[in-house]
Amino acid sequence: MQFAHITHGDDPDGLVCAALLRRLFGTETILANYDDLEEALGGIEPGYDSLYITDLNLREALVPQIERIRGFATVTIIDHHPMEPTLSAWLRSLGVEIIHDTSDCASALVYDHFKEQLEKDAARLAAYAAVNDMFEDGPIASKLMDGMDRKFVGHEALLLGSALGSDQSKPFKERIVEELSRYAYPHRIRGVVEAAMSQLEKIVRIKETVPGRAKILGRLAYMECGEDLSTGEVANIVMDTLLVPVGLCWKEQGEMVNISMRGERRLPEHLGDIASRLSKRHGGFGGGHARASGAKVPRAKLDAFLADLAGELNP
Repeated sequence: MQFAHITHGDDPDGLVCAALLRRLFGTETILANYDDLEEALGGIEPGYDSLYITDLNLREALVPQIERIRGFATVTIIDHHPMEPTLSAWLRSLGVEIIHDTSDCASALVYDHFKEQLEKDAARLAAYAAVNDMFEDGPIASKLMDGMDRKFVGHEALLLGSALGSDQSKPFKERIVEELSRYAYPHRIRGVVEAAMSQLEKIVRIKETVPGRAKILGRLAYMECGEDLSTGEVANIVMDTLLVPVGLCWKEQGEMVNISMRGERRLPEHLGDIASRLSKRHGGFGGGHARASGAKVPRAKLDAFLADLAGELNP
């Protein structure tokens, strides 16, 4: 059996999914994000018997690719992003297996689904992902962490997350997947500690620029970020630095802009729902979680998107 796995390659949740599935099936991992997901699906050709897709929110435009792949392989989606019921029904009608729950991170769902086939150390990997994805209170993750040393798990998890914030190179991420599949502790993976320390210093330098660059509209603060920075990372820094409920960062990508939003822990609004609704209104797409979401809209629509978002957050 030949197994392929497309996973979100930018953060610990997607990489832990990759490590767990590699441990289980020796899967070939394809690291992707929303910009190149269609290309990644297009690369799945006959010869593979099974495809797993994890920690990636599919959209209707990609269904034809799934239908093509179903002609020669099984497809299993394990995800925690909100999914439209019509899309879910459409995929299931194609014979796609969907393991979906918005209450836990994707790694926790992978672990829970395959726990009888995994060793106890797999729970620790799922906990790393839950901490970084802010899903440590999820039904699955919270039970796992109740029996763990939370400080130790937290230290290892945040080292991993910080290191990935600093180094998004393919060789580094592939090394992390391979080492985690062997249940290595993050601080023992070559380059993780050094990259994490570099990331912490970078965050401090960005924080020092935020007051002079960001704009505040009531409960929302936003700013543009440089090409070498993660929009999600900077959105978190904006929220943290200015103590606002929602931080937003955007960067240009051709005729489009990538937008990330991050919210405080008890934010009453659901940022994923807002991102989905407003991006569609302005000719793009988006979605995500209650406190972490993203969108892509035409550059010409950015100001209108920001105005509508501010209106929703400041009724």
